[in-house]
Amino acid sequence: MTYLPGQPIETLTDAPQETRDAVMRTLISLVLRELFEFKVMQTDPNFANYRYQPDTGRLVLLDFGAARAIEPATSEAYRRLLQAGFAGDRDAVRQAAVEAGFIGSGAVSGHRERVDRILDVIIGEMTRAGPFDFGDRQFVSILRDESMEMAADRATWHVPPSDLLFVQRKISGTALLAARLKARVDVRSLALEWLDGKAEPGG
Repeated sequence: MTYLPGQPIETLTDAPQETRDAVMRTLISLVLRELFEFKVMQTDPNFANYRYQPDTGRLVLLDFGAARAIEPATSEAYRRLLQAGFAGDRDAVRQAAVEAGFIGSGAVSGHRERVDRILDVIIGEMTRAGPFDFGDRQFVSILRDESMEMAADRATWHVPPSDLLFVQRKISGTALLAARLKARVDVRSLALEWLDGKAEPGG
């Protein structure tokens, strides 16, 4: 094992906004590269796996025991969802979500209006210009309330494919860290680089 100096990433909660934004921009870019370029992802987003070097501004990543290969179909499922979402096409998002296994057909057939309200909130956030403010969590309560209503109906119960669950664990954990740091990141511009199916940005 190699010792690498660094401080807990949670200590950045008191750092300047610019520093917090830069750190999360780097981590979100990494998630996109894992998903679309490397096709290998470290799927444990535990905050303790990230360290920050204030002298260099570099991030240190620890513990690759949870790294796993990402199926091409999973990468393409996320690509289709993002394309539809950024295009503001609710029907395409719904179809892509069902085809990929994010949601079951029972949820759509039994709670179409509720599903569409959830999608409208998500699409609204995706299509908003400029940096996304992870510190603004107002929309989360809407999603939670709508989802809880559906969860009470056993006909909507659905378990996504394991590959999706592992990737979503990383994405959700990264978003939680961004919320903890109250970062502001132009996620849309970062993601759009990957949506033609050909781009492989470096850096």
